[in-house]
Amino acid sequence: MPASPGAATGKVYFSAEDAVEAAKSGEKNIILVRLETSPEDIEGMHVSKGILTGRGGMTSHAAVVARGMGTCCVAGCSEIRINEEEKYFIDKNGKKYVEGDWISLDGSTGNVYGQKLPTVEPEMTGDFATLMQWADEIRTLKIRTNADTPADAIQARKFGAEGIGLCRTEHMFFDSDRIPAMREMIVSRNEEQRRKALDKLLPMQRGDFEELFTAMEAIL
Repeated sequence: MPASPGAATGKVYFSAEDAVEAAKSGEKNIILVRLETSPEDIEGMHVSKGILTGRGGMTSHAAVVARGMGTCCVAGCSEIRINEEEKYFIDKNGKKYVEGDWISLDGSTGNVYGQKLPTVEPEMTGDFATLMQWADEIRTLKIRTNADTPADAIQARKFGAEGIGLCRTEHMFFDSDRIPAMREMIVSRNEEQRRKALDKLLPMQRGDFEELFTAMEAIL
């Protein structure tokens, strides 16, 4: 199912941990392949260009989280057989794909391609761009974006957002070098431990807010 629109090409990894380790090693093109995702996979999902699941649908965890992140996702691909423990999947033609192999996803159609394909950054062009230009000339509605990180805010501005309507601050801590401090705060047994963890989180969040305001500076 075309669970989250867009396209992605990358090397397959079968666990969130392996995806995070690959990202730490400098790999930028990662496709997370799972039978289905869960909240424990969030770090791996965060570093991935695309997500492919063997089970689930349009309201599955993978689909909902991927759409929120703006990450390409194909869900419920029952034509492939995934073996997460041995780190491979087999397509309907019997071809085997192992960790590190290239595949490509089209989250707008649900197609999966067993090869590396070129992708381009999305732009508003053609008839759609013309229609949006006409709408801008007469509209009275203001458009604000969901932006949880500086990168989200910058991308939203490129697409014409005029402010931030929702900032889910918990999403600022998905990076693998940040989420341990958040977990440390959650499981703190006393105020001293909690304050120690919060002291780690404060500069991260403050820095992100400064960058969010900078991204929106021209319209403040």
